[in-house]
Amino acid sequence: MDKMQFPLPVRIVAEAGDPVTEIYDVEEALTFLQNWPAAARGSPIFQRALNACFAVTIDEGTAEEARNALAAFARIAGVLAKDEPLPRLREADDWARSPTR
Repeated sequence: MDKMQFPLPVRIVAEAGDPVTEIYDVEEALTFLQNWPAAARGSPIFQRALNACFAVTIDEGTAEEARNALAAFARIAGVLAKDEPLPRLREADDWARSPTR
């Protein structure tokens, strides 16, 4: 598997009734985050997701860490698809709140 590919895609629904968008890798995650409305980018969880994705690009993090951070951000932002598998979401929340990230 490519080091930038997520083990499972993150499933996003922008608004109720919209089709599900699946984010499969760090590059797609960065595009998603960089297209997030500028006025809503100030939250620490957004910054942690962005940092986790950038960390993978410089071999400072893993795709799984980036995926977990993105899923945590999407859940808090209210755009995570309801059918998104959540086996590690608690771990993602703990990681996202870590002061070292």
